[in-house]
Amino acid sequence: MPPVPRRDGRDRPFAAGRRSPLCRRHASGGRRTRGPVGATPGEVVHAENKLDLIRFDPRRERRCGVPILLVYAFINRPTILDFGPDRSVVRRFLDRGFDVYLVDWGEPSLLDTALGLDDFVVRYLANCVDVVRERTGSDRLHLFGYCTGATLAVIYAALYPERVRTLGLLAPVVNFDADGGVFGRWGREGPYDPRHLVEAFGNVPGEWLALEFSLVDPVEYHVARYLRLGEHLGDDEYVARTLRRLRWGFDSVDVPGALYREFLGSLAHENRLMAGRLSVGGRVVDLAALSMPILSLHARDDRFVPPAAGLPLLEAVPSGDTEAVEFPTDHVGLSIGERSHAELWPRVCEWFARRSDGSQ
Repeated sequence: MPPVPRRDGRDRPFAAGRRSPLCRRHASGGRRTRGPVGATPGEVVHAENKLDLIRFDPRRERRCGVPILLVYAFINRPTILDFGPDRSVVRRFLDRGFDVYLVDWGEPSLLDTALGLDDFVVRYLANCVDVVRERTGSDRLHLFGYCTGATLAVIYAALYPERVRTLGLLAPVVNFDADGGVFGRWGREGPYDPRHLVEAFGNVPGEWLALEFSLVDPVEYHVARYLRLGEHLGDDEYVARTLRRLRWGFDSVDVPGALYREFLGSLAHENRLMAGRLSVGGRVVDLAALSMPILSLHARDDRFVPPAAGLPLLEAVPSGDTEAVEFPTDHVGLSIGERSHAELWPRVCEWFARRSDGSQ
């Protein structure tokens, strides 16, 4: 396959070859220094502005011919997908023989307040897809989005279906007319105007977002979980795992002001994606282009993104190969739950493997 031309970023030149744990952060450039959480080693193979594209070291001989690109959400840090050696989505795919890449959006600075859906989808994500295709020689890849990253993945796949072998969605935010969940509430309840927050801060502070999410169930997130932690102080494994999860939840990143306005305006308030009226990169995002196999994973007890926020997508696409899985856990439990890794993720890996050219 011939080299794919890529569009340049604004603040940082392309760079490759840096060794990086998933949670690596620099103290400069708007990035905060954090200790290690993710344990799977990887290499930054493409860097653009604050974004890092990470390719994880193989753990076994490659058996699946189509690479997989994990598109993380732009709200928290992606360490939840590499939570620990025994509860790592990244490792589940590596152990099944996939070539695994992940988009880490980084954290925006005040230079990035004008970045919106056009930048995130048709520039940054498009460049990452092209890098993976160029490195692997694969014309198409498995695109797998998490939460708001699933929103971006759906938009990209509808604009560039010829580059996507399958579309995987984990707790996807697509249908904003769903009852319950944080995005539906922001979209429909009260006269909330996201412009006020953006005008005050430029980028939306991660601390504000963490507070907003905790208000979905304030008793649970401000009282009950700490009481449970106190009851298990003699269980070192429970304490360590709970503290890692708390740390991830509090460590929300800022969101570019323009992206926040578009997400709560065109998407949440007007539900344009499902209505077929969303325009990104000068093109209308047509869900009728999603004819590739689609797997959609949902948590039955998800307080943030209920299954109804994603399931209607499967009824709106022409694909003849779709599957929805509703698993008995919560939003974060999909990625780090013990039962999820014992029962759900082997099934997910097999789903992608069966749809990989050259899989064994």
